[in-house]
Amino acid sequence: MKNADITFLNLFVKFLRVMPHGFSLAFGKFAGKILRFILWKKTDRCESRCVMSLGVGVTVARDIVRKSFINLGMSAAEFICLPEIISEIDRFVSFPEDSINFLRSALSRGNGAILMTQHMANWEYAAARVVHEGIPLHAIYTPQRDKNAESIIMNIRENVSCMSMIDSNTGLREIFKVLKAGETLVVMQDLDARKDGIISEFLGLPASTHDGIVKLYRKFHCPVIPAQYFRDNKDPSKHHIILNEILSDKNDINGLPFGEDIKESIRMCNMAVEKRVKERPEQWLWLLDRWEYTLGKKI
Repeated sequence: MKNADITFLNLFVKFLRVMPHGFSLAFGKFAGKILRFILWKKTDRCESRCVMSLGVGVTVARDIVRKSFINLGMSAAEFICLPEIISEIDRFVSFPEDSINFLRSALSRGNGAILMTQHMANWEYAAARVVHEGIPLHAIYTPQRDKNAESIIMNIRENVSCMSMIDSNTGLREIFKVLKAGETLVVMQDLDARKDGIISEFLGLPASTHDGIVKLYRKFHCPVIPAQYFRDNKDPSKHHIILNEILSDKNDINGLPFGEDIKESIRMCNMAVEKRVKERPEQWLWLLDRWEYTLGKKI
């Protein structure tokens, strides 16, 4: 990124932060609509993925993808403005007492916990809200190619959201320390694992899936908790978090305990994630090429 681009980016961030929250959200919504047209080739592929994976018609898929871009734009604007509202994050993100207690109860087992998440709604807001309740989070991330953009992102995550970020390429020892310390690890389970993954069905299509959650459970017996969070349809500025299920306490389709059969346990993880996507497909990030390794240009 050139110096002029960096200057513009910093000025834009400052501008958005001084604006009223409603304006920032409206701007993000507008930006999402524009981005959909700028990335028209990727938009076409998003719609194709939506049709094939959800079994819906083109018109329905187009509307889902349109709303997905709008959600992305609003989420980006919210994330940029997080430093301005972090002290009142509970006003924007509902985290019911029973869900808070559920997570604390899982952590009380003493083996740490894995929050299994997906790129839905505003995942950054959800994480910030959990930390706001005094529950430390350690999130696995993939470094960005643009180091200036990454600097802004990491500054907000570490200094505003107060999350500990672990590089997916070099952070294995840190991951072990987190779980040994009985704390919470956040793992995005909807990314294409490419050649390093195990092929498992996701939304009815074969997808390369990371097996790290299952391997960590086998080593530490840490509860695996699917995180459900979503944007309120009536008031887009509001978000909700619900935690009420420990996936690793269940048996797979063959009656075996979670973790015993790696492939079936991975399928359980995929089913938990796809359940969230099916519930609110317009809030999932369809720009993710979830099936790139297995299906390539076919979808």
